[in-house]
Amino acid sequence: MKRVREILLTQYIGAIVVGMLIAQAVMTAISIVIQPIIWYSTRASGSALGGSAPGFDFSRSLSPGLTTVLYVAVSYVLLSWLYGSGPDSADTPENQPEAQE
Repeated sequence: MKRVREILLTQYIGAIVVGMLIAQAVMTAISIVIQPIIWYSTRASGSALGGSAPGFDFSRSLSPGLTTVLYVAVSYVLLSWLYGSGPDSADTPENQPEAQE
């Protein structure tokens, strides 16, 4: 896994994937907010002959909502794996005891 992490860091593939996941999550969240607004605006300008219209079905927003949560969770895990831990703590000179002379 260290080799995969090294490739993702040095070739900027990890940053690109995280950016794409966050962009997809934002677009899906915007879509969830826009759907009821569009539904209401089309119903408000609807026909005068129509009867009572059913309310907006919020269960249709469940799947995109779960998708958004999944995108954010995967991007957070990938960010913390790639950039959060840094180099191995045992290898850093700060954590090694100083030589006594």
